[in-house]
This record gives sequence, C-alpha cells and structure tokens, in this order.
Amino acid sequence: MHLRLIEVTGDIDRAQHELLKGYEPRPLYNFRVAARRIRSILKQMDSHRSRVLRKAWGGLAAVTGDARDWDVFLATSEKLLDSTKFREFEAINHDRAANARKNVIEMLKSSLWRQHIRDWRDFLEQAEEAAASPDQARESLDRAVGKAARRLGAARADGTDHNWHRYRIAVKEVRYVAEANPDQPGAASLAQEARSFQTLLGDWHDTVVQLNLLDELPPQKVHDELAAAIRDRQAGYLSKMRTLPPIGQPEL
Repeated sequence: MHLRLIEVTGDIDRAQHELLKGYEPRPLYNFRVAARRIRSILKQMDSHRSRVLRKAWGGLAAVTGDARDWDVFLATSEKLLDSTKFREFEAINHDRAANARKNVIEMLKSSLWRQHIRDWRDFLEQAEEAAASPDQARESLDRAVGKAARRLGAARADGTDHNWHRYRIAVKEVRYVAEANPDQPGAASLAQEARSFQTLLGDWHDTVVQLNLLDELPPQKVHDELAAAIRDRQAGYLSKMRTLPPIGQPEL
C-alpha cells in the first residue's frame, strides 16, 4: 500500500503543477481522483495518523468541488444548447465559474496546503511498505461489495437522490479497494465493473448537481431551457440505474 500511495502522490504533484501553470478541467479531475484513491487506501490502513490525514485530504479536496461542478456543467451545457444560447449561458455565469476555479488555485497556494503536503511527505517517509494480508484484503473487498449491495437495495426501495448518491459512493469504494488489492481473485473484473457503473452513476449525479445549481441561479430563459433538457437526461439515467445488477453479480 505504501508504494501505491507514493505512486498516487505523484499524480497529485503532476496535477498541482499543471493547475498552477494555468487552470484546466482535466488536471483538476486528476487531482480529485488521486485524492480519493489516497483516502481509500488510508481507510484500509486504519491507524490514528492515517485517519487524521484522511480527514485532512477530504477537507482540502472538498474545496475543489464547486470548480469541478462548474467544469462539468459548462461542458454539458455546450452539448445541450445551441452555440448562441451557450455563449449567453457562459456569459451570465462566467464570474461564478471563475470564482470557483480561483478558490482551487488559492487553496493550492495556501500555507494550509503546504503544511498538509509536508505532513503527508513525512508520513510517506516514515511509513513502511506493508501489504495487507490476503485475508485482510479479501475482507476489505467483501465489505465494500456488501455495502454497495445494501445501498443499491435502499436506493431501489425509495428512489431518493440521497440513497442513489450513497450507492454511487459505495461503488467508488469498490473500485478503489479493488484497485488497491490487484492480487485478490476477481479484483480486476470488479474494478472494471465498478468503473462502468461509476460512469452511469456519475452522469446521473451531475444532473442532480446541475439542477440544484439552476435553482440557485437568477431566472433566465436559457436557464429554463437548460433545466428541461437536464431533467430529460436525468430520467434516462435513472431508468438505466434501476436495472443495474448488484456489483459483482452477473446481470440476469
């Protein structure tokens, strides 16, 4: 696990370097994925220091959420609107997206981030490579798959955004635990299956976020048109989600 943490820290370093050269959506996405992978591995280590660092990673990564939401929202809007209406939407919301992106850069330049990275590198230097035993790895993977199954059942039972979101997070956890334990039987296929589920669930979650954002924006005709198109997308994603089999089980 230690070697995997060093590898993923390299992904963080590259993403940070690119973002500080000039904000682009792709390195922010890479930063967020790497931070989630780090947090998933730390959860499996389960020591006091790993728990403290996991919480710190979560708090700092949360600063990037608004920027990521706007990156995806703008990309989606460009697909759903004609070019004139998209330019109108982009102009109306330029400052909101710019401020969200500015917060990411400020976080990466902050003393809090620099101290976190120093603490993180100190942790990496002192930690020793200690792969989980096969039994521990299997237990972690089985626990993640079991949680995903339970959350799928809850989401199907009441159909709320809250429970579908919880299922989406559980599927992410299956993926990252499987990727962190590649020697486990079936881990590679589980990671691949989780990635495919994650794409659909992520597309659906984006529509939830975008409709919430639109509710907060000032009334505009272009916003109303966009909301209608996004609601149609959401209905389509939900229809597919309801047919998903429990992860790790063949589709009937």
